[in-house]
Amino acid sequence: MENAAGTVRPIRFGTFEADLRAGELRKSGVRLKLSGQPFQVLAILLERPGEVVSRDELQKRLWPDTFVDVDHNLNTAINKIREVLGDSSESPRFVETLPRRGYRFVAPVESPATPAVQTTEDSAEHGRHFRSPVLRYSIAFALVVLLAVVALFLYKRLRSPALSAQRTLTRLTFDGGLQFGATWSPDNRFIAYSSDRGGKLDIWVQQVSGGDPVQITKGPGHHWQPDWSPDGKYIAYRSEDGEGGLFIVPALGGEGLERRIASFGYHPLWSPDGSQVLFQTSFLVHIDRFYVVDLNGSAPREILAEFFTRNKLWAHSAAWHPDGKRISIWGWNPTARPNFWTVSLAGDVAVKSEIAPEMVRQLEEVSGASESVWAIDIQFSWAPSGKAIYFERSFRGAKNLWKMTVDPNTFKAAAIERLTTGTGPDTQLAVSRDGRKLAFTAGTQYIRAWLFPFDARSGRITGKGEAVTSPGMEAWRQNLSRDGKKLAFCAKRAGKWELWEKSLVDGREAPIVADDYHRNFPVWAPDGTRLSYVREKYGAAAQFMVWSGQNRNEEPLTASSAAGKIVYDWSADGTRLLVSQATSDRLEVWLVPVGAAPHAEAAAQRIISDPAYDLYQPHFSPDGRWIVFEAVINSASAAESTLYTIPATGGRWTRITATKQWNDKPRWSPDGKAIYFVSGRSSFFNVWGVHFDSSSGNPVGKPFRVTSFETPGLMIPRSIPDVELSLNQDKLVLTMQELSGSIWVLDNVGQ
Repeated sequence: MENAAGTVRPIRFGTFEADLRAGELRKSGVRLKLSGQPFQVLAILLERPGEVVSRDELQKRLWPDTFVDVDHNLNTAINKIREVLGDSSESPRFVETLPRRGYRFVAPVESPATPAVQTTEDSAEHGRHFRSPVLRYSIAFALVVLLAVVALFLYKRLRSPALSAQRTLTRLTFDGGLQFGATWSPDNRFIAYSSDRGGKLDIWVQQVSGGDPVQITKGPGHHWQPDWSPDGKYIAYRSEDGEGGLFIVPALGGEGLERRIASFGYHPLWSPDGSQVLFQTSFLVHIDRFYVVDLNGSAPREILAEFFTRNKLWAHSAAWHPDGKRISIWGWNPTARPNFWTVSLAGDVAVKSEIAPEMVRQLEEVSGASESVWAIDIQFSWAPSGKAIYFERSFRGAKNLWKMTVDPNTFKAAAIERLTTGTGPDTQLAVSRDGRKLAFTAGTQYIRAWLFPFDARSGRITGKGEAVTSPGMEAWRQNLSRDGKKLAFCAKRAGKWELWEKSLVDGREAPIVADDYHRNFPVWAPDGTRLSYVREKYGAAAQFMVWSGQNRNEEPLTASSAAGKIVYDWSADGTRLLVSQATSDRLEVWLVPVGAAPHAEAAAQRIISDPAYDLYQPHFSPDGRWIVFEAVINSASAAESTLYTIPATGGRWTRITATKQWNDKPRWSPDGKAIYFVSGRSSFFNVWGVHFDSSSGNPVGKPFRVTSFETPGLMIPRSIPDVELSLNQDKLVLTMQELSGSIWVLDNVGQ
């Protein structure tokens, strides 16, 4: 069948676009392997999204005068479309089968201005309008010139080198759920990855050329974060079995052959010569510390601690340089950006990569983002040649993969190129050992506020939860009013943060204030008529604000200042705010009188501080006698967060939770007899509780578990600073992430 191309612009749906003129399907700007009859079937379905296209109509359009096995050909074409799109007949996201009727394209489609596919009659009419050869050639020449100008503009905009080969994108895994953390075998024939296909996270190995995956790790606990050794013999990984730690296992598996190499740590990375493993101390998006361990049974040793202190650098991610003698670090310093260092293991020789301000400006212009260009998108990897760095980065809410070409001698950045362009998240990247291919997880995620029916007295979830914020935005740091009727939350849309309000009575959802400010950490007053929060602009000073739900105006509580500010709670009488704010190098707990606005900072009172800790999450007990809070320290073996209580009038700290775990978001039950909190006691966060004796100020008994989120399909996000727990007597509201994704391979990235 011949189709006349009747549109210039591609038809877009999700992260895909169908270019009907070129006969190409692309994902995130990269061409996929779909052509011939499968592409023609997809094009016809895209003509009428949401409508049923019968099998008879498809036969007439595709094979009008030819005898073929229509059922076989259609089934083959539909299966191929679903394979490329990552779709399924059981839970269709794109193509739905209606038995004995036909097929329907069910995903939202961004249609071009002109018809997507034309019939033969349409083509004839099209020809009548363009009978003049001069007119046809003039228009064709104008289009060529226009396309050339656009191409030149984009080339100059990103300063990226021209590609010598077309890149193609191939899907490797097709299971439901999540496959992530790909790592290449040395011969580039296999990929190992983590998958939840068996009901929990385990390591699987699969041929790049196809075939069924093979499970490598078994037994209790989650196993994830694999990394293949350079000699191909072993896979290092993180295990949550028992006390957890880092292990190695033969690359072809072998139950009972696992060997622990470190009792703590995350994200193991083999050195290029295979003699050492680099790892970090935390799986959180957090300031991190780094260790290396040999395979001879010796204890892990910390590296670069003095270097970080000397350069006042807060490190987030590290990887081996290809020479195996140095470590490269993504980090940041409040006085400068960006910070990409390559440092000797001893920390005595270091080179900071220079990225020209013009290149940073180009990225900002292309993204149109109001956020920092170098925010905490932390994963990166060197090309084996040492001439490029691949990294993940979010723009306008879309996380994609990028390539930065560098001078291998000076480490100075020469050019930056965007490799994927969809909504993402595209993450967990791995470069093949020959430097030609990039494996990564192309995911789908929703981050929303979920409401669970809850008995605060017994600490039990009493029913099925549901998402209460829209899927078209990310919802973070939500706060439930004490009467349970409304929710305030921070909404992230297209990379921009806004403060929103949601009615849990009638379902209405709308911004509270919409302008260029970033409003954060909302907290309802006890009577629900006022809302306190922090207002700031990126890179500028911040101040505490109070918004009235009655006149819908906001008023400053304090003057602007550069000190870090977070508001957490109101006193029971609504006269004071309990906040954390920075003094010198640490966050302390302060009490701010609301009646002293607009310069309440002059009357604020410091009530809890310690030079060894950053203090967060202070909350008054319902009777006002106690304050629960979180004390954070980056210890020698892990980033730790411990919960304490203290009398509201001051005094001795009482420990509520044990160390060696991340405990966060403490919240009182309405009767003051329990404290609920979020704890990371495995590879997943969950809600826990502990009973509390209000007369003595001590915890009673051991902590008890409230939730059991153990799958990426519904989990508390690991970016824990933005997560929120909020509750009243019969409702519990949590920030939840629904994450799925498969592994794809992008070739010719070294070109």
